[in-house]
Amino acid sequence: MMTNKFSKSDIQGLEQLINYQFKNLDLAHEALSHPSLKQHDSSWHKDYERFEMLGDAILGFLITEILFNKYKKSEEGNLAKIKAYLVSKDTICLVANKINLADFIIMTRGEEVSGGRLNPGNIENTMEALIAAIYLDSNIDTIRIIVNNLWSEFLHDFDINQMDPKTSLQEWSQSNKYGIPHYEILDKKGPVHTPDYTVRVHAGKYQETGYGRSIKYAEKDAAKKLLDKVTTKHFLDE
Repeated sequence: MMTNKFSKSDIQGLEQLINYQFKNLDLAHEALSHPSLKQHDSSWHKDYERFEMLGDAILGFLITEILFNKYKKSEEGNLAKIKAYLVSKDTICLVANKINLADFIIMTRGEEVSGGRLNPGNIENTMEALIAAIYLDSNIDTIRIIVNNLWSEFLHDFDINQMDPKTSLQEWSQSNKYGIPHYEILDKKGPVHTPDYTVRVHAGKYQETGYGRSIKYAEKDAAKKLLDKVTTKHFLDE
């Protein structure tokens, strides 16, 4: 979808999925516009970058508020790890996938052909921009309800190890005098814009193999698998 003409019909499906109707369509238009549009057409003045910055701050505040109120007995360190997980690119993309957000991003044909609609960075930025647009179109109470609803399935039964497996694995490895875990890339295959990586992690006498669409994701997958072997789950106290 690439057009300077933007109407209610362009986002009706999205509005239904987030249970919110925009009063000012210009806000939604800007939040959904990829920066490639301005590079392609000098008359195009909208993109999500400014909104993304505001949305990132709003999401961070709201998630912190939710955790502060929900987990009154938990230590700051655990809450910080939970927050980092909930506002991470991985979780934001999972939330965005629930509302098919990628389908509504306005971008150039070139960006789309190169895999832009599947790019986690584009999806994350658009999700944060959408949060800002809803806030600007309404108020903090409205976007608080929407964030609560969209993130609800991720707000309970936390496994600290699985949220930040690389850090948790390093802490476990060092506490057992194995030193810092070592990661090695075993394989890379698939298209240039969406390659698949295979990574192995070693921690002392233990090792595991992980897979992912980036080195980072493959390392996290390997770390998660190794942690499953050597540790038990730890949950927050409400």
